[in-house]
Amino acid sequence: MSRGARLASVDLNLLVVLDELLRSQSTVAAAKRLGRAQSSVSHALGRLREVFGDPLFVRTGTALRPTSFAEELAAPLRAQLDSLEQLLEPTTAVEPSRLERSFTISAPDWAVILVLPPLMARLRREAPGVDVVLRSFRMDVDRAVQSGEIDLALCVRFQPLSGLVAQRLLEEPFVCVAHRDHPRIKESVTLDAYAAAGHVLVTPYELPGSPLDDALARLGRRRRIVLRLPHFSAALFVVAQTDLIATLPSSFVHAAAPLLGLRVIEPPLAIPPFPFSCLFSATRQKDPAHVWLRRCISEICREIHAGVPRPLLAPPIDTVDR
Repeated sequence: MSRGARLASVDLNLLVVLDELLRSQSTVAAAKRLGRAQSSVSHALGRLREVFGDPLFVRTGTALRPTSFAEELAAPLRAQLDSLEQLLEPTTAVEPSRLERSFTISAPDWAVILVLPPLMARLRREAPGVDVVLRSFRMDVDRAVQSGEIDLALCVRFQPLSGLVAQRLLEEPFVCVAHRDHPRIKESVTLDAYAAAGHVLVTPYELPGSPLDDALARLGRRRRIVLRLPHFSAALFVVAQTDLIATLPSSFVHAAAPLLGLRVIEPPLAIPPFPFSCLFSATRQKDPAHVWLRRCISEICREIHAGVPRPLLAPPIDTVDR
């Protein structure tokens, strides 16, 4: 049977029912959300079982639990339905001042600290009806973007999953940071002193090492990692109160160093800058509001890359009632 004939034989409304059942895991709740009778949803589930040749859901107590086959359908089904919705909606220019929408964003804390304040300031000026929900950054952020759980993620590493688009924002270099009164780290640091120091390693992806360790290994050196932790901001506070040092994103360190009494030093070895990207679903690629938000973030990152000063603590602004 050809693809066209197979699609013609299936009522695509059934896929809408399946998507809602995967979300609610209840025929009653799905019927309410879809504006249908429960018997209609139950009948649709029976037809879906025939189409896919799988039970799809198994009743456990009062809940419907999806089978493993149904769970695997969830993300690609959501992506395809989003694509169909976008296809049926005309693309129009967005008016930020008239937007009323919530965006869910995920990013490591160093990027949150640099990007979120200027982003929120711009939203308050240009799009006061837009809200932002910040979700914790985790290893499977790419899958959360793919499934639509997160609108966009600012990240360094991600899996090249189907339906994902990565927009390069900047290339960020590394710098070394230490307490300004560190007994062995002054205006510069030798490779010997750097390797001998105690290091803080930030591992938001929970990886065992970093490109820095690979670069040291090529020089026949290794460092002692005294502390591993997932948060860049916490690393700075640790460095500010100990004789440990850290090697972190340059823009973030230069913005925070004056607040914590830190000394910023160039690393004594060549460390390639890392690419920083905005990750989003292809289903949102032409969404006018999404395009506008990504443009705002891209412009902020260009200013960061150009070295436009953005103090972490700005003077208070007048409150404007909107």
